[in-house]
Amino acid sequence: MPRTKRDVAELKNRAINSLVLGIELFNRPHDQGRAEGVLILLHHAFEMILKAVIKDRSGTVHAKGEKYSYGFDKCLEVAQNEIKVISSDERGTLSILDAHRDTAIHYYQDVSEDLLYIQAQAAVTLFDDLLNRAFKESLGDLIPERVLPISTRPPKDLQVLVDSELSQIDGLLEPGSRKGLQATARLRSIMALATASRDEAERVTEAELRRAVSRRRRGEDWKVIFPEIAQLKLDTQGGGIPIFLRIKKDADLAVRVAKNGEPVVGTLIKQEINIWDKYNMGRDDLAKKLKLTGPKTSALILELQIQEDPDCFKILKRKSTSFKGYSKKALDLLRQALRDGIDVDSVWQKHRHRFGAKKN
Repeated sequence: MPRTKRDVAELKNRAINSLVLGIELFNRPHDQGRAEGVLILLHHAFEMILKAVIKDRSGTVHAKGEKYSYGFDKCLEVAQNEIKVISSDERGTLSILDAHRDTAIHYYQDVSEDLLYIQAQAAVTLFDDLLNRAFKESLGDLIPERVLPISTRPPKDLQVLVDSELSQIDGLLEPGSRKGLQATARLRSIMALATASRDEAERVTEAELRRAVSRRRRGEDWKVIFPEIAQLKLDTQGGGIPIFLRIKKDADLAVRVAKNGEPVVGTLIKQEINIWDKYNMGRDDLAKKLKLTGPKTSALILELQIQEDPDCFKILKRKSTSFKGYSKKALDLLRQALRDGIDVDSVWQKHRHRFGAKKN
């Protein structure tokens, strides 16, 4: 068997093994480490199956010159935008899983049984969809049908579930309850739904978590604090086992987030964003991530007119200090240009005089 085919088969087998182990943990009768283990294993299953698909379609899971294989974010980007094997809704589902796994590894979070069920069942559905789409195989042909997440009360309406979760968090935030730690732990899983549903999926930050708690304590509505959740709904097919469940972003919206510069009218709301969190990279940070010199990165920024896009660049001021901040969108555009084969040396020769470098 050719090397690439062997690699694809091994990646696929590892993906299935992780999925089965995750489901086994989900169905385990005791809770010690259960939620964290399920999320970590499901996340690993999707990283492996995405790499299998990418390797099969493109022959590689390594960027040119990179020592390590693609990370999860890169797999999502390639799968959606380059080989087009997943939709934006499916990428959103996997971004939510990524956010939940991130908080499970790095923080104390309290994932409710209903939210864990949704994540597990949506994962099984999407994994089966990917197998069929990419390899013409069915999950039911590869593992016993009994290996499925089972719940005695599977949730049907995501909004009802989220409202229930937030009501319980409200109870923990009541004055005098002294249960702020439990409230933030429970809120992390809800925030993972919100931040991962944004156009540019983000990780849950402690700063945003504290701001959300503070805003709620001031009396702001949860739908204003987390408008992204209003977009989500469950698309459920089947009533027994197997059940097919997909997380989609086409729910009837009560509110939606206004884009930068868009007038706030009607059902639009303005999202409160910490600009220091959004524009959190300097030129040297970009250069390090792109593996370019600082001057060549500056030339590339100039060539692509990155500083002309307000979603990419902003001059931030704090007292007497100014900072030229770049966003994740800026980094993505620069990376895309490199992937598309832009000649960095030619760009440098074109713009070097602007940075004080003498022409040869």
